[in-house]
Amino acid sequence: RNVMIDDRKKSVKILVVEDDEASSTIIVRFLNQMGFTKMVLAENGSEALNKLYLNKVNLIISDWRMPDMDGLEFFKKAKREGLLDGIPFLMVSAENEKSRVAEALQSGVSDYVLKPVDYKILVGKVEKLLNL
Repeated sequence: RNVMIDDRKKSVKILVVEDDEASSTIIVRFLNQMGFTKMVLAENGSEALNKLYLNKVNLIISDWRMPDMDGLEFFKKAKREGLLDGIPFLMVSAENEKSRVAEALQSGVSDYVLKPVDYKILVGKVEKLLNL
């Protein structure tokens, strides 16, 4: 085990935006298993924007399909308001939204992961986005 990486993980704060409680729980559990302990949770885009105003985070993992403000709207708004400032943004989307994933990537989203979220894939993407 790399102690330096473990220490870095302890200081990382991750915003998880997900309206479905079961999905949110799974993502948080996966992040815990990876060694991350600081999670900020939001249930939709507008709540996530408020959390970004109040917290300096190192990574955003957001579901795409949410009521009130979807993940892409949230991303675009946060970007416009200068809240992202180089923070990697990982979009979580359902398999049937594949065609729209290109749209998200063109908008500047860092990467995406398909639901149901696979632990190994999530590890790879999170560690890449955080340069671990």
